[in-house]
Amino acid sequence: MDTTLHSVDGLLELAPVSEGGRPGVKKALVGHGARVVMFRFAAGQVLAEHTAAFPILVQCLEGEVEFVAGEQSVILTRGAVANLGARVPHEVRGVTDAVFQLVMLDPQAEPPTA
Repeated sequence: MDTTLHSVDGLLELAPVSEGGRPGVKKALVGHGARVVMFRFAAGQVLAEHTAAFPILVQCLEGEVEFVAGEQSVILTRGAVANLGARVPHEVRGVTDAVFQLVMLDPQAEPPTA
């Protein structure tokens, strides 16, 4: 059993500035059973509909984003979290400038070896 603790600081700063009309994206951490990815949206930017191979947890850390899955939509504000199952089509829209965290619950994810 790997008992190594994996952590990352400065998540807000890790989310890169968006370029070319697309949200900025940066992988933050690959850990035991999870992958963390940071997004930075400018107001009006959209991450077009897509699916994830694993269940996901999404959390708005700054600003506001609209998280849309099918006919359901929720505005996530700072500190709000949502959960979605694997392979469910969804998209994310920047309501304001925002930082958004995605955690993919990938049972095969393992931290890199040193």
